[in-house]
Parts: sequence; C-alpha cells; structure tokens
Amino acid sequence: MLDPIKQIKAITPVMVMAFAATTAILSLVIFLGIENGIELDHFTQDPSAIMDAPFYLGFFSYIGILFWCAAAALCFFTRALISNNSEEDNTQRQFLLFSGLITCLFLLDDLFLLHEVVFPEYFFIPEVGVYLIYSNAIVFYMVLFRNVLLNSEYLILGLSFFMIGTSQFVDMIPMPIPEDSFLEDAVKLFGVVSWLTYYARYCRNIVMQLLSPVS
Repeated sequence: MLDPIKQIKAITPVMVMAFAATTAILSLVIFLGIENGIELDHFTQDPSAIMDAPFYLGFFSYIGILFWCAAAALCFFTRALISNNSEEDNTQRQFLLFSGLITCLFLLDDLFLLHEVVFPEYFFIPEVGVYLIYSNAIVFYMVLFRNVLLNSEYLILGLSFFMIGTSQFVDMIPMPIPEDSFLEDAVKLFGVVSWLTYYARYCRNIVMQLLSPVS
C-alpha cells in the first residue's frame, strides 16, 4: 500500500497546476459570459440538454471528435516514451509532436466549427482562407517529414487525406439527394477512421520496438 503522506507530497504540485489551469478556464468562461450576456450553463451543459434535442444529435460528429482525440493522445503519449538519445529518436519525437498538433487542429475545428463559424464570423478570415492555411500546414508537415512518412504505411494516411478531401468536395457541390450532408459526413468519418488507424499502427510499431529486447 502506498504511503498517503508520500502521495500527498508527490501529487500536490501536479494537482495545484491542474486546478489552477481549470480555474483559469472557468474564470475566462465567466468573464466571457458576463461581458456578452451569455448564460453560464450554455458553456457547461450538453448541447442536446440545452436545446431539448434527442441524445443522438450529432452522433457522427461526436464519434469523429473522439477518434481525433484518440489519435492525438496516441501521438503525444508515444512521443513521451521515446528517448532523445539519437538523431532518429529526435526525428520521431518531432514527427509525433507535429502529428499530434495537426490532429488537435482538426479536432478543435470539428469541435468548435472553426472554419465554418469562428474564423469567418469572429476573426473575419473567409472559409477559403482557412482552408488555405490548413493546406499549407499539411504541405509543410509532409515535406518536413517526408522520409518518416515514406518509411511508414503512408497509403493509410493517403486514404485519409483522400476521404477528407472528398468530403469537402461533396460539401461544395450541389447534390441531387436531400441527404447530401449525411453523405459528406459519412465520407469524412471514413477519413478520420483512416487517420486514427495510421497513427495507431505507427505508434504501436514504436512501442513494440521499445519493448523488444536489444540484441
């Protein structure tokens, strides 16, 4: 049994930082709510509860967000396992860091509708401009880590880009069916699943290498 006194000494600094960060977020929410006349429970309650909507509202969107989150967590966690003893280790750590950050960008975009609402309406950046920023970030990422990508199962990641790109194409063109948004989101979900699969397999290979005995 762990000594509770030792636990308190070990966890106190961590919990102080965690609670301080949480307090800062809550304070920001309270400030924004008061300044803009927004009810505070709109920041805390589930959207379906506020709107008295069915529990399955946004099912695909929530699943996709969970998959984005899982991929980002895998990248950051695996990066923490890798030592920084060689140039190869450093490259892998940088690759996983950038991969996690880009995944977080897509996660936040889906979660808060960045390219559809936040950037165009609050920062006056048109949706096309946001797509351009995202595209440049992806190109920079692929060029910077081209050797890592080419030595991995890049076809899965390529399939992900294809599916997500196709979903955006479906979104831009008029469709002759009333369920066009369903088709767009369904194709995008396949892309997100492919994204998670690529990074899950990449991180699994790294963990297996770390666990294998050195010959």
